[in-house]
Amino acid sequence: MHVIVGEDEFLVSAAAKKAVGDGVGLEVVDSANSANAEQQLADIRAADDSVSTPPFLEPRKTTWWRNVHFLPGGRVAEEVKVALERFAARIAAAPPPENQCLVISGPRLLKTSLFAKTLAPVAEFVVFAAEKPWEAARSAVVRAIDFAADAGFKFAPGAAERFVATVGPDTRSIASEISKLRDYLGDGCDVARAADVDAVASPGAGVEPEVWSVTDAIGRRDLSAALDALSKFDSDGGFAVFVSGVVEKFFRQLIDISAGRTDGMNPYALKKNQGFLRNWSVNELRAARYRFMTLREQAVSGSASVDALVATTLVRTLRRPGR
Repeated sequence: MHVIVGEDEFLVSAAAKKAVGDGVGLEVVDSANSANAEQQLADIRAADDSVSTPPFLEPRKTTWWRNVHFLPGGRVAEEVKVALERFAARIAAAPPPENQCLVISGPRLLKTSLFAKTLAPVAEFVVFAAEKPWEAARSAVVRAIDFAADAGFKFAPGAAERFVATVGPDTRSIASEISKLRDYLGDGCDVARAADVDAVASPGAGVEPEVWSVTDAIGRRDLSAALDALSKFDSDGGFAVFVSGVVEKFFRQLIDISAGRTDGMNPYALKKNQGFLRNWSVNELRAARYRFMTLREQAVSGSASVDALVATTLVRTLRRPGR
């Protein structure tokens, strides 16, 4: 028996398919669209019936109960929670025989729940832990590089980071966009550059733009990339307040780093921001922070046309001295 959980559906599905094997005698119970307690209880019964029924014509049988988003750890109705615990108790008391396999996969499961504790002695657990944003971004870059290598090409310096900033950290989206990039490059090219990424890559379904794509471009003093990253954000609903606050904080952090005030900073973000300091003098950082503090005050006070001032302020801030 296998219990596989994680927010990254691609990784969970890949691990589950490995556990399922060649698919001989496979029965699937899919709970992706089970939105209420009645449907969820019906899925529990279907999974129970499948496990309780031995293989008929095939030498073995596998039950894959997938997309179980109502395992303990999320919002679960009390009757569903009780039914899950009863199902787990029955499985633990009489595990599937050697010619049967049960695979349960879903986005989350509370390890201290009675359901998990009951299955622990008889099941193999695979948990893809949630990552902090900077960890997810770093892991996504590694996966993008690995997928590119499998597809027969590599990224030019900085292109993998640009790819992930566009596509997002979702593994399925990364795999899909790598395939598109491979087709775009063609057989005669084995290096993907930033321009290729910009020409082909698009955000995965439901992927929101990451604010660090704006601040990273600002840190590099890359006006074109900063404006492009900024354009991906919705200009309604406090756009200017949000962006000006984020950018002001970014410049404040760079000033602190330049002065050696780094206590409590995330090591990954600290190392990255230290690299940005070569592009800025201390006076430029102070002037930039002042500009965005002023912009935020204007945004909070509701000044007219303040959204347009965001791009203008970026241009003034990122242009090199003497230009």
